[in-house]
Amino acid sequence: MVKSSTQTKKKGKFRTNVILTFLVISLVSLSATGLISLTFVDLIGNSTTDQSSIALENQIQTNMVETAQKTALVINQKLASAEGMIAAAAEELESLFDAGSTYEYREVYYDLLFEDDAAAPAPADNHYDLSYGLNVSWDYSSWYVAGTDSTDFDAYETTNADKLGRVSNLDYLFKAIHNQLDFRWLYVAFADDGLFINYPGSILGELTDPARAANPYDPRGEYWYQTIWDGEGDMVFVEPYYDEFDEVLLISIGKVVYRNGYPFAVISGDITIEDIKEKVINVEVLESGYAFLVDSIGGVVAHPEVGADDYITGLPYLTDVEINSDFTEAITEYHVALITSITPGASGTFRYTRNGAENILVYTQVGKGDYICVISVPLDEVLESIPLLEARIAEQNAQAASYIILVTMGGIVVAGIVAVAISNTITRPLQYLMDLAERNVAARIRDQPLDAGDLQVDATYIAQDDEIGELARAFQGMLDSIREDEK
Repeated sequence: MVKSSTQTKKKGKFRTNVILTFLVISLVSLSATGLISLTFVDLIGNSTTDQSSIALENQIQTNMVETAQKTALVINQKLASAEGMIAAAAEELESLFDAGSTYEYREVYYDLLFEDDAAAPAPADNHYDLSYGLNVSWDYSSWYVAGTDSTDFDAYETTNADKLGRVSNLDYLFKAIHNQLDFRWLYVAFADDGLFINYPGSILGELTDPARAANPYDPRGEYWYQTIWDGEGDMVFVEPYYDEFDEVLLISIGKVVYRNGYPFAVISGDITIEDIKEKVINVEVLESGYAFLVDSIGGVVAHPEVGADDYITGLPYLTDVEINSDFTEAITEYHVALITSITPGASGTFRYTRNGAENILVYTQVGKGDYICVISVPLDEVLESIPLLEARIAEQNAQAASYIILVTMGGIVVAGIVAVAISNTITRPLQYLMDLAERNVAARIRDQPLDAGDLQVDATYIAQDDEIGELARAFQGMLDSIREDEK
């Protein structure tokens, strides 16, 4: 009886061990897989956050460069159009003074007549133009030579009738050019005597004869003339200057005109850059990013912090504009050198600190005139969307982690069910054979006849083609021997 009690206590222990073993193996493998997956999710998430932050910053910087390039392209197109028109006027002037040129003399008007026509009539279309602040003519240009006044200008006209007659034919082209592109002034200065032709026709010198004698105007002494003359026939973009009379910022574009292989005149035009300034200043990047335009030596042509009065004494220097609140330089000479040394078609970038805030600055060459378009954006605005990106990635990581944990827990539950099913597959036949053996042994001990059912193993187990089947068939052989013994 003691032995039977011991067997009863051990009954089912093998099945429990099978289930526990399978569960432990499944738990360890699934937990390890889940832990590895969570680790990879975390690593990939952090890597994705870092890479996405860098990519976002690079993308915004790329967008800044593209904005600078597009703005530069707009400026370049206007300057290129102006350059083409001045080139056409230069060719026309050269052809007018060619020996074989045919032309028809037109009326020419001394500049003083536009404001005081007492000495002779002014052009019929002479009128006051509010945008110029004086009388102008759109049909005729005006002429002036230092040393002439209302008493003797007609003597110069008579002596130089051929010269004035030829150049007067430029009025047609000047008018057509002005109608296509808003040139403020178009003008010619001759090298031999300083004859100055100006379109639209308007006064060029002093208003009275004594003042003209005391303060004669000779264009050959002007900076624009000397700069263009030094260009030796190349198209020259003169540094922008503030015209105090017109109170506008102008860019002069001109070239030397040749006659018989020798330079004899300078032809040029002034375009206002108010529209260029507006295009630059109106550029918006993120919340407070801004654009500005500088020339090849660091002079500020357009900047949202530079007003019209700041140009009276010349172009402000960049280091005097980009300053901190304590008036120290935010952009230094080193930065200016970087900006002004940029080559055509290229772009550059650097970071600088202004008023304690770090800024990203990109710059690119306009092309014409050696101007550089620059865009500056606070770094904080570039990076402020990164926390949102990081939060979004962290949320996705958390969802992925929850999914992995859920799948792992589900796997463990499924493993438990499978463990019970497999253990039953293994232990149920063994348990059946053990019970069958116990009943036979008990009957032999009591010397009782064996039940016919206890001498026959279930045919299902015998039919199995595995170790259980072999065990069942062996057990059946043993029961057959017992049956023979009883007979």
